[in-house]
Amino acid sequence: MKKILLTFALLVAALCAGAQNIRMAEDIPAAAADILRPRLAQMLEAGGITLSGDDSLRVSACIMKRVETPGGQVALEIELKTALGEADEVFPIKGVGDNDEDAWSRAVKQFLPRSKNAQKFIEKLKQ
Repeated sequence: MKKILLTFALLVAALCAGAQNIRMAEDIPAAAADILRPRLAQMLEAGGITLSGDDSLRVSACIMKRVETPGGQVALEIELKTALGEADEVFPIKGVGDNDEDAWSRAVKQFLPRSKNAQKFIEKLKQ
C-alpha cells in the first residue's frame, strides 16, 4: 500500500512540475487553463519532452468565431497556439456552453494530447 501511495505522489509531483513551465495567455479563462495544463503536460510527457530551466511552453488563443445560438447558448471556435523555442503549432478547438466560460471549458476538453497536431508539434520539438 505504501508503494502505491508513494508512486501516486511521485506521479502527481512530476505532472505538477511540468505544468509549472506552461505559460497561458491572460485571455484564456482560469477554469479553461486549469483543464488545459495537464493535457499539455501529458502531450509533452508522451513525446518524451521535458521542460527545464527557463524553457516554457507558451500557449495563446484566438477566438475565430463566436455565435449566440437561438437557445441562448454560446458557440466558440478557438485556435490555440502552442510555442516552445522555434517550434509552434495551432490546434483548432470548438465548444458550446451556457456562457463564454462554459464554452471555453468545453472547447479545451477537445484538445487531445495524442492528436495528429500534437504529434506534429512533438516532432518539431525533437528536430
